[in-house]
Amino acid sequence: MQLRIDELMNKLGVGRVLGAYETQPWSLYDADHGMTCSAEVRMGMDGDEIETEAQMVYDTPPDGKPSMEQICFIRAKPSGDGQWDTVLFRVRGETYGEDQYNWQEKCCDFFASLVQSLQMDEIPDVDDLLEEAFRGNDRGADQRGSGGGKSPKIKPAALMNVKKGGF
Repeated sequence: MQLRIDELMNKLGVGRVLGAYETQPWSLYDADHGMTCSAEVRMGMDGDEIETEAQMVYDTPPDGKPSMEQICFIRAKPSGDGQWDTVLFRVRGETYGEDQYNWQEKCCDFFASLVQSLQMDEIPDVDDLLEEAFRGNDRGADQRGSGGGKSPKIKPAALMNVKKGGF
């Protein structure tokens, strides 16, 4: 997936092109669950690298989790001819999705869905958003063949251009 910088920013939910050192942040605190989810898109100091990050910060961490958990990290770089390409996607510290078709677009869709949740004052369900972005958009991705049903009925006379009632 190669996009112009403005297209990439729109795909990530920013809505404008960031300048060098500029950041677009989002954050939401859920007092009932004692957690904060924050996300941001950052432009590098020379305007030649974009990073996105999302994290959860817990007032009282759940068992086995640190007080701050990085949810995802994306890095994009210019790929030539005014285009940008996503070069890295990590979820909870692990490389994710690179073995899947169109993973670059899917990781941007995931991040944009996460940001949309924050904008709607909802703590995102990360696993559901990942599932939707990586498995929900591929029509027939898990199926084999080209669809099916009944074979079409072809009349032999139609193939030979024989007209009814003719010589």
